Amino acid sequence: MTIELLDRLRKDTAVYHEQIEGNFYAKGIMAKSLTLDEYRTYLAKFYGFLKPLEQQAVQHMGKLGSNAGFNMNVRAKSPLLEQDLIHLGMTVEEIHQLPLCTDLPDISTPARMYGAFYVIEGSTLGGQIITKQLMKFLPVDPEGGLHYFNAYGAETRAQWSAFRDLLLQTGVTEEDKENIISTAKETFRLLDLWLSTHPN
Repeated sequence: MTIELLDRLRKDTAVYHEQIEGNFYAKGIMAKSLTLDEYRTYLAKFYGFLKPLEQQAVQHMGKLGSNAGFNMNVRAKSPLLEQDLIHLGMTVEEIHQLPLCTDLPDISTPARMYGAFYVIEGSTLGGQIITKQLMKFLPVDPEGGLHYFNAYGAETRAQWSAFRDLLLQTGVTEEDKENIISTAKETFRLLDLWLSTHPN
């Protein structure tokens, strides 16, 4: 049963996953052609999406009941993005003035919230690859400029496993599973739309 939900998530979000990996910034990273300014813009875009999403998650956290293992003090990525943006030359004032996405997925139930964070937490696995790639051609490292993509460092697999367990505890009923999957797909779609507002 647990494997079924994870398999459905992988299969049903595959096309959206591929699409987001084809955006201007992701392709630039793989091609080692992304400039430092473009990298900063990429991080700023992630901040604009994740900051309001995480704020909503905190507001809905009371609905998670016994799933207290989902700790936003640990899972939040916007503070890491702030560290990276400051390292890359932005001021705190400039960061707080960045545009924030208003077209966000509905995370008003535990299942929907876990569906959205399946996308965010899952991206930390690919973040390890991106970290190594960026270090090949940009003046960044895990201590400066790569806090976001290297969010959990050596603990990445363990953190993903812990999140996956919480996800499976939430996706018990068929309705929960459908809400998790549909919200994951919607999160991929909206994030891709937000990141793609750049000439390709």
